[in-house]
Amino acid sequence: MKVEARMNRKFAARFAGLTMLFLAASNLGFAQSESPRCNARLIAGTYGFTLTGNKLAGKGPIGPQVGVAMTQFDGDGNLTQIDTVTVAGKVVADFTHTPANGTYSVNPDCTGAFTLDFTDGRPTVVANFVVVKNGMEIDAVVISAGGEQGIIAVSSIGKRRFAGLSRDADGPRRD
Repeated sequence: MKVEARMNRKFAARFAGLTMLFLAASNLGFAQSESPRCNARLIAGTYGFTLTGNKLAGKGPIGPQVGVAMTQFDGDGNLTQIDTVTVAGKVVADFTHTPANGTYSVNPDCTGAFTLDFTDGRPTVVANFVVVKNGMEIDAVVISAGGEQGIIAVSSIGKRRFAGLSRDADGPRRD
């Protein structure tokens, strides 16, 4: 009987410990996913993006699509971007075109979306993204081009150009 009571106490102690660990972990996850830092100002600055994927339909060449872009987020929901893109080995855009303009938003869980309005004849692109590494990186996927899905299947990874710098109301600061 004593052995059984001791086993029950050990089980209860382990169960309580695991329950407390689970509750602590779930609260920690919630706190991180609803951070007050996750807003448009978190990504204020310049990011270099690498784009990879495929152009599936539309005007111009169709096939593998790769590129690089430099995107400036202003901290207030506006952006500008220059890029160089190739599709099936043919240059379809380069850094010499007029920069694209757009808007973006960052949600409290560090997900977001941006829209790019190109000035060189390419269709407007909408992408969803996730801000990671405390704003040092943005991982994005295109969800529509020209208002339609299935035109391009492209993902991109953007890295903050000047690590450790972000902008606040008083200008650049060290994080």
